[in-house]
Amino acid sequence: MLNLTKFEDLFASDDATYEIPQYQRAYAWADKQLDQLLTDLREQPAGKDYYLGHFLLERPDVTKRHYYVIDGQQRLTTVAMFFSCLIGELEGRKANGETLVDLDGGSVDMWRWEERYLLRRGLRRFRTVAVDDDFFRRAFIERQPDAEPDPGRQSQKRLLNARQVFQKALAAEPETATLLRWAQLLATASVSAFEESDKVRATQIFAFQNDRGAKLTTLEKLKAYLMHRAYLDDATAQASHTIDHVERIFADIYTLTEEIDLGEDTVLRYHNIAFGASWEDAFENFKAGLRAAVPAAKSAWITDYCNSLRQSFLTVREVTRQAAGHSHVTGLLFLRGEDNWPLILKIQRQHGRDQGLCERLYRLMEIVSFKLEFSTGDYRTHEFHSLAKHYQGKPDELSQTLREQAQNGFRWWWTFTQNFHDRLDGDHHYDRVTRYLLWQYENWLRRSSPNSMPVSGADFLNVWQVARWEGTLDHITPQHPHDTMYPEEFSKTRLHNLGNLALLMLGPNASKQNKLPQHCIPIFANSTYLADREIANVLQAAGQWEEPQILARKQRIVDFAKAYWAVPTN
Repeated sequence: MLNLTKFEDLFASDDATYEIPQYQRAYAWADKQLDQLLTDLREQPAGKDYYLGHFLLERPDVTKRHYYVIDGQQRLTTVAMFFSCLIGELEGRKANGETLVDLDGGSVDMWRWEERYLLRRGLRRFRTVAVDDDFFRRAFIERQPDAEPDPGRQSQKRLLNARQVFQKALAAEPETATLLRWAQLLATASVSAFEESDKVRATQIFAFQNDRGAKLTTLEKLKAYLMHRAYLDDATAQASHTIDHVERIFADIYTLTEEIDLGEDTVLRYHNIAFGASWEDAFENFKAGLRAAVPAAKSAWITDYCNSLRQSFLTVREVTRQAAGHSHVTGLLFLRGEDNWPLILKIQRQHGRDQGLCERLYRLMEIVSFKLEFSTGDYRTHEFHSLAKHYQGKPDELSQTLREQAQNGFRWWWTFTQNFHDRLDGDHHYDRVTRYLLWQYENWLRRSSPNSMPVSGADFLNVWQVARWEGTLDHITPQHPHDTMYPEEFSKTRLHNLGNLALLMLGPNASKQNKLPQHCIPIFANSTYLADREIANVLQAAGQWEEPQILARKQRIVDFAKAYWAVPTN
């Protein structure tokens, strides 16, 4: 049933409650959508209705006014948070002595907003997805100022960010009357609400709707289509069981998306490359597989497809954690993740119980990926997607193929290894791949040094987002030193040379400024990186950092690189 109404009327009944089901995407709005909402409120012409959009609601029990929000969850969550922040702002102004007068000249009854949108006599009027709801309660129902999100949940960080954005915007508005006008615009905003008691019909409608702030992802549309086909293709009158299974699987998937950096559609694309029968998109591969299944097996096929998709999300989380440790997969994600992920998924799914085997295959992939990046910028062609698509679980054959590619590249006419060596022997190395090379060089030094632990993938990738681990690629002799002019040939062939580049943490890098290296010996000597201490030793012995020192350091690193990225014989 379609109703054209006002937003506040959704909560007109004292017992009306709304909940985001766990199989829906968690809170996704970022600054872009929040800023657009605030801009809308600021610029809405007087006397004009504000349209907040479409809401699709599932009401499983028609005797109760409890609704699952199938579409519109981002907007409903945001408006609830807005009113929570507005109540907090107005309470602060009242505590500071301001007399609050509403737009009609009466007193401002903030408790009405509280009871309508947040909490009425102990009854929660709105709940977000279950895994985030405790944080939502603390941050927006109880308005605890020190409420901290779960660091593993990106959606909770987005909820916290929304609170900060709203608090800042509300506090910056000097006129309380303006804030009350914004509240009135949202409360009286026009909405279209479609109420449906049948889950399948609700998800069918959802599949073709667009959320105003965050467009439906391909994964969301696929979820709705899976539930739709479960209903249409079930030959055993047990469609509800298959639909429930799809919901449980997607609840797990959306939880996993909060723990990984790859977007949900990106994982779906990699999964489809690795496990889809053809090169068609995920929808077409799903449709083809379902058509090929016999009628009695279609529900089982849908269940198996969902299980496999969830396993890919689990694998992405597992591999991401491996990359934070000491694994060759770190380089695969840093260098050419778009190329490498599908084959990583296939290898990990096929051979995850034998991590030694996985690491050997990843090592060969790393050699290919590094040479592909470092040898020349003209190589764009790769065959890892094709390997992923056709891999049948024979690691010896895959190993041999990867070994040949590591030596020769993907085309018979490529001088793959020679070009790699030529680039290393050249004069210009100031790019992101050199940062990876120097990290591997640092770990090579550490493996050769007693009581030294390698720098982990987490520190290199700075997954913790700690400023001091923001490793930078720095010039030892600076690009623009004080009171010094370089000869043209030095600037051209030595300044950006591998021998004149180093990894430095953010603090030491800032301390160097534009000083000549002989004036920065303590910075290099006290660095946590052994390679920097090598530089300090040379500076202390030679008293300078000129062409001989640059070329000598370059040769050490080049010799290491040629040995480290050589193709193993077995």
